[in-house]
Amino acid sequence: MGNGFSWFIVGVATGLTAAAISQELEKAPNERTWKGKVAGVPYNFRLNEWPNVATEYWNPDSDRILSPHAIGLGWGVNFAAVARRAQAAIAMIEASLEPRNERLTSPVDES
Repeated sequence: MGNGFSWFIVGVATGLTAAAISQELEKAPNERTWKGKVAGVPYNFRLNEWPNVATEYWNPDSDRILSPHAIGLGWGVNFAAVARRAQAAIAMIEASLEPRNERLTSPVDES
């Protein structure tokens, strides 16, 4: 990733943030929620939702890997869902290898 790509990402994030703020400021003050979507990207600028930050990154009650950021713009990774899927994949791989392991470790009939 070159320096130009980094500037591109910063520009996109800045543009989306500015668009989200503009979208909220266009509303009447009593209609501003500071939470929504801009160009399909979720945003949440409500600081009173800080307690939800931990749930964004570790939520064992959800199967969704990506969830909207509790604070800010974009998505966060639910590592509990990632861990569950990794465990399931490992179990599936181990189960598929069991018949081979049994053939390799079963004693040979010498009759």
